[in-house]
Amino acid sequence: MLILVLLMATLQSHAQFRNGLEEKYQDYRERLRNEFMVGIGPDFGHSLPATVRDTVSGRLLWTDCTIELGQYIGMLGLEYQILEQQGEDTGETVEELFWAMYALNRLDYYAEDFFGGTPSLNGFFIRDDVAEDSLDMNAVLEHLNQGLPQPAVTFLASDLMSPNPRDKEESLDQAILLVTGLGIVTRTVPPGVRYYIGGEPQPFQDFTTSLQAEAQHQIVRIINYMKEGDSTTVELDPADPNLYGIQGMGWDFIIKNPVTYENVMRGDNAFFLSMGYAGSKYHLTGQDAPTTDTIRRDLALTLFLAMENFVLPNNQDFKVINLDAMSNIWPEGIQPDTTFTDYNARILGPRSQGQDFGWIPMLHQLVFDGNNYLMSFLPPDTVFYNDPEGYYEYLLELAPEEGPYNYNDSLYPNWEWSSTSRTIHPERRGETQTAFPGNYNGIDYMLYYNLYRVLFSDPVSTGDPERPSFRVWPNPAQDFVQATLPESKGPTQVEFINMQGQRVMQTHLAGGGTHKIVIPDLPKGMYILRILTENGHTINTQKIIKN
Repeated sequence: MLILVLLMATLQSHAQFRNGLEEKYQDYRERLRNEFMVGIGPDFGHSLPATVRDTVSGRLLWTDCTIELGQYIGMLGLEYQILEQQGEDTGETVEELFWAMYALNRLDYYAEDFFGGTPSLNGFFIRDDVAEDSLDMNAVLEHLNQGLPQPAVTFLASDLMSPNPRDKEESLDQAILLVTGLGIVTRTVPPGVRYYIGGEPQPFQDFTTSLQAEAQHQIVRIINYMKEGDSTTVELDPADPNLYGIQGMGWDFIIKNPVTYENVMRGDNAFFLSMGYAGSKYHLTGQDAPTTDTIRRDLALTLFLAMENFVLPNNQDFKVINLDAMSNIWPEGIQPDTTFTDYNARILGPRSQGQDFGWIPMLHQLVFDGNNYLMSFLPPDTVFYNDPEGYYEYLLELAPEEGPYNYNDSLYPNWEWSSTSRTIHPERRGETQTAFPGNYNGIDYMLYYNLYRVLFSDPVSTGDPERPSFRVWPNPAQDFVQATLPESKGPTQVEFINMQGQRVMQTHLAGGGTHKIVIPDLPKGMYILRILTENGHTINTQKIIKN
């Protein structure tokens, strides 16, 4: 245990501590590229984010990599919109997004080859193509460990390298998160955006150059393969990748391996979620999902509509609400005019809050506009009641500057960010014997942050070191803190919230200027200091340490 504590202290000293959420985001971005990716580009293993960096065993692990890839693609799409709105250079983001989407096509095209079949860009994909024997491991390890303290990463592990070859097959979960990330791109990246080298737009494997168009093509391929890829045999010309890869009218949604013709080993039966996939395809690409099997289609619709009033157990409900956030099916089915946008938002808000999937309402907002009801069904005296913006900022403030990690036995910097992914696996927070000990890639924070910025925050230049309208000092504090607000501010509220999300102190300030807030009775520890208007709108938050 002492070794692990010293290791964490060393890693913390390596991190570049900056003030503010944007600075933390930039630290996370740098960390992701340098410590969790073997490189960015077209080669096998590249542009695929690893999940866990275990500096005790020396392992860098890719597990469920296409889930991470989907979130990474969505994060980059949102980053593009933020930079574009701020008038900043988007070139590096476009390049990174192009190669991430190129990597997805790579996992799709060569999937059959890994099982002894003919390569085909048809919507069936493997989870990763990270293998030590296909990489220059000396260069990879030098890149991954450059400038970092010992112990270093010494080997790679992935689903591709698993002893069981079926561990590399796709699943319905992987498909959901890929469609989610690609769907974000369709909403945030304009049709004319392309990646150029030497003045020439670079094509994807299907010869498309527009990033938005390719995102739509990838959504169609993935969903169409699940829908009917195994319902008919299609001979594809490997020299001319088929844009959609299937030709059939079935309504199956039983995912099979196109080489072995067996159901994939994990997550094969997507039928009960099929209307969610079909609705997502329709709203994100404009393409319907026609079928001659109307009986199965009607059954699928009945099943998905029933999910409105039935929460799936064991954390499985995430799949339902994620798909409804993009398909907007409740209460009647696929709705071309999205008449019931607010209806779905009111369902997704409290349902997501109850299961700690707070980003799902933001996904629905991004796809359909409308309102966010994350905190609207709590008792009125609850912290952040009817204030999703304040809750998101509070959550983002808690993310550790050095990046999230969990090394078992409660060795983590913050409970909220102690999971491999706060977005996908909130149930793993605080595990004392986690199956994935190590440092995590932080894509969950970056996805939360970018959604928050796009939906709730006015464009602010990333060069601004701080927001001049709000200042609190000293920090750490003992008996008091001083808060400075602009003179234009009227009466405000001040709250101190502990790390369990409980309001432990509340006071009022008369208006702008500098105010002394006495805190001798607060126990020692870390708090979020929150400044609000009198009507409850969050002005700002800041992490405060009480000594």
